[in-house]
Amino acid sequence: MHTLGVLEARKRFPELLDRARKGEETLIARHGHPVAALVPLWRRHRSQRQALLALKGSGRDCWPDHRPPPAGSSGPIEPLGGAAALALGSAVAIDATALIPWLRGEASSRRHESLIATIAAGHWRGVLSMATLRTLVEGPLLRGDEALTARYEAVFSDPAAWTLVSLTPQVALAAARLQRPGTGPALGPDGALELASALHGGATAMISWDPRLLASLPAPSRPPLP
Repeated sequence: MHTLGVLEARKRFPELLDRARKGEETLIARHGHPVAALVPLWRRHRSQRQALLALKGSGRDCWPDHRPPPAGSSGPIEPLGGAAALALGSAVAIDATALIPWLRGEASSRRHESLIATIAAGHWRGVLSMATLRTLVEGPLLRGDEALTARYEAVFSDPAAWTLVSLTPQVALAAARLQRPGTGPALGPDGALELASALHGGATAMISWDPRLLASLPAPSRPPLP
């Protein structure tokens, strides 16, 4: 982080805003003492975002009925609405089928570990449905681990990193429409709700291991990565 005096920062303010947007940080000092800083918005609350990475493997004994995705299954990320690439600040939906293997520390989660790290770093904004949040907290809660339940609730409902999509009448109606015959590959109720929540939350891509959900999404023209 480079340092500028107040007068110099005032003169160069438009330039410094552009540099902050690109990821640079500037410290503003008066008489040698720091008084302010210009930082990218996506770096705010960095400690809360990094708390996500600390959860890897924390749910090793949770969700005993969880089945890891089969070898060679497609995924884990597909575009929504024809999006071909994800820019800085993109909203990316992720569901329990992708998060549970990562929280359990399973080998299958390595394929999308970098994607979760990108959300944790603030480069993308995560989008979660209430159904996914419920599934995540159920794991430790059913084992009586209130402390881990509280950690999951705090991390995955942090507004600095996540958009949490409530089950509103609009989301419920959208999910029902996605299940109508003739609208595409058959989606189960859970998959339809996840997709409707992702779209309602403004997501441009989806991270999931649900084969029926992924089959309903358009095939990418190129990998939707930064």
